[in-house]
Amino acid sequence: MRIFLLILILLFITAACNNKNKIPNTVLSQKKMQGILWDLMRADQFLNDYVLNKDTSLDKTSESLKYYQQIFAIHKTTKEEFQHSFSFYKSHPALLSSIMDSISSSANDTSSRLAKPDSVSVPIAPVQDTVIKNPVKIMQDTTSPRKRKRPLLPN
Repeated sequence: MRIFLLILILLFITAACNNKNKIPNTVLSQKKMQGILWDLMRADQFLNDYVLNKDTSLDKTSESLKYYQQIFAIHKTTKEEFQHSFSFYKSHPALLSSIMDSISSSANDTSSRLAKPDSVSVPIAPVQDTVIKNPVKIMQDTTSPRKRKRPLLPN
């Protein structure tokens, strides 16, 4: 009887220690799910900003489905696989939270890269320590084919 009780306790302990956040083989990986969700969000944004805003006669649902099918084809998955995986991740909030955090950080990285121009090194000529003797002479109009005889002065 003691052996049976010991085995039963060991079974409960192993069942309790089972990794609840383990992803089954039938579910898309977190990285793939992140890519699909990111593309779906971008497609929705594109539809709202450019397509449906310009042509109000289009049906939002049918247009969205067209773009979603293209995204699923790009990621080599189906709508059913995505929905099954998304329902799994919804039932595991810790995993879904990590996916959404990754999407958020990649969106912030993208927007910061778009906001900041790349640093371009422009060679700057050294400044000479010469005194300009006649600054009026330098301010001549160079747009006309012949140079002006009189200096350009403010009125």
